[in-house]
This record gives sequence, C-alpha cells and structure tokens, in this order.
Amino acid sequence: MLRAIIVDDEELSVKRLKRILSQSGEIDVYETFLNPAEAYAFAKANPIDVAFLDISMPETNGMKFSSLLHELDESIDVVFVTGFDEYALQAFDLSAVDYLLKPVTAERLSKTLEKLKKINRNTTAEPTLEVFLFNGLKVYRRTQNRELIKLRSPKTEELFAFLVSKGTVSREEIIDTLWSGLEPEKAWKNLNSTLYYIRKAIGANYIKASRNEIHVVESSIYCDLYEFERLLKQIRQTSERHVEWMIQAEVLYTGALLKGKAYEWASGRTRRLEHEYIGLLELAARFHLEQNQQQQALHYFGEILKLDSLREDIYHEIINLLIELGRMNEAQRKFGQLEEMLQQELGTTPDPKLKALMKQKLL
Repeated sequence: MLRAIIVDDEELSVKRLKRILSQSGEIDVYETFLNPAEAYAFAKANPIDVAFLDISMPETNGMKFSSLLHELDESIDVVFVTGFDEYALQAFDLSAVDYLLKPVTAERLSKTLEKLKKINRNTTAEPTLEVFLFNGLKVYRRTQNRELIKLRSPKTEELFAFLVSKGTVSREEIIDTLWSGLEPEKAWKNLNSTLYYIRKAIGANYIKASRNEIHVVESSIYCDLYEFERLLKQIRQTSERHVEWMIQAEVLYTGALLKGKAYEWASGRTRRLEHEYIGLLELAARFHLEQNQQQQALHYFGEILKLDSLREDIYHEIINLLIELGRMNEAQRKFGQLEEMLQQELGTTPDPKLKALMKQKLL
C-alpha cells in the first residue's frame, strides 16, 4: 500500500480527500498538513511514496513544495489538487502524476489511483532481487545466470536481514537492537557505514533511508518470508482448504527462519512461524484423511515430526495409518521410535491403548 501525505491549507478539503483516499483501500494516508513547513519537516524524517498537494497555499505554493520534495527523494509521486485549472500545463511540466480539481470526487480520484498503480507496477513489476530468509540467508540478483550476492561482513548480513524482516524500522530501534553496547555517536556511524555497504552490494533502489527511518521497498524484491506470510493471511481469511496453498507453503518453508544465524531479535518470530507452519501441515494431513488419501496424510504427519519430534499424538496418527494400510513392519518400527523417544526425552512410555493395539495386531 502506498504511503501518502496531504498538504492543503483548507481543512475541509484535507478531510474530504483523506476520507476518499482511505475508503479506496489503496492508499495509506500517512499524515495530513495545513502547513507546508511542517509537511517538509515530516518528509525529511519519513519515507513517503506520494504527496497530494494544494497549489495555492501561502508562503510555499504546491509547485515550489513539489520541487523541495523531489530534492529529498526523486521517486516521490506528486498529485496536485486545486480549485483552479490555470496551472494544469505547469503542473505536468513538473512531472506531476495527475492534476485534480476541487471538489475531488471518488470517481475522478479512482483514475488517479490507477495512474499511481501503473507507475508503481512498472517500476516493480519484475523484482530483480531475490531474498531467502528461511533456512539461512541468501540474496540473489535476477540475471540470466542468477547471481549470488555476497554481503561484506556478518554485521552487514544481520542488518540486511533485520531490515528485510521488519520492512520499515526506526534508526533508533536498529541501534538499540544491533549496536546497543556502543556510544550513540559511534553506533550511528556504524549504522550509516553498514547501510552504505548493503546498498553498494544490492543497489540503492531497494532501501529508502530518511533521518529517522529506514524503509525496504517490499514490492521491489521477491522474499520467501513475505510470500509465506501473505499465504498465511490468505489461508486464515477463508474456511476453504486449498491443496495448492498447502503445497506452496511447503515449498516456501525450506527450514527455520534465518537458520544458522544466532540473531536473538529473530527468535520469537522464528518460533511463531514454525508453529504456524506445523499448523498448516496438520491442516493438510487432516484434509487428506477426510479425502481418504492416507499416503498424502502420512507425508504431512511425517513432516510435523521432523519439526516437533515430541508430538506423541502425531506418532499415534502415523502408526494407526500404517496399520490401516497393512504396513505392519513400518508400524512396528515407528512404535519403537516412539518408545525410544519418550524414554529418552520424557522418561515415560507410550499410551497403554496404543501398546494394546500393537500387541493385538502382532498376534
């Protein structure tokens, strides 16, 4: 979602435009300002994607303000909003995305939003950077031969992983997390130099930095974490069980988040994602059981045990399925594994009912 500011000295116009933009569901109205100086101070400290600017404002008019914004960041899109049409040609000379006449209507604004979407689609339609955070950290440039990008140092890798996993994060939080033991001046210097080496390695277009915040342009990269979390959201929002979604989740989750990287800040999210993934595996297994597809169910139950070997209930499911399929030798081996695991890890023995079932089947 594009992050926008509205700058207009007429309060009613600001409220109207904010309401229409918010109702569109495509623009996040970051802040609104009646004073261009306040808006400029905000833009210096925070990354924004688009600015809706009134042209006729005291002290600093919208056209002059658009030039100031582009001095901060050339990629900011500008939409002029005014009660007069006399500035149209001048506005487009300044490469404005659109020129809206007041009172702005939802119908007219929808055309502006289409233009904004098209511009942002064109610049990020085919991400040229691939970032994989599951099962370690790997970064590739999408070229004909798919080039592996090497980052300069372990700290450079950690900052890059932190930024990608957060999306948008304040400089203060980065320093508190990655350089908490240093004097503030040295910490800020380390952050700036490390960020420089990241941008030098991957390119400057993927990360926007302001005085207070650093923002990863998520739409410009392919990231397995982003895809996995989008998939989780999709699954939560529907009661239907789509087999292709389960398959896609298994393809994306190639191992624990940032496996092999002892990043304390990532540990909570790592556990949560693993728990979510195990939930998907169990959902898939039970779906296949309902469809009388025992072999597929066995596969998903087996994947759960690879991640959580203490799940006695899953051992039970697997053993029962193997017995149903007449694969008694495998059922016996799995029961033996369960006995060994419970004894070593918990000092207990399997459920007496399962013991009795195994004894009955082996007679």
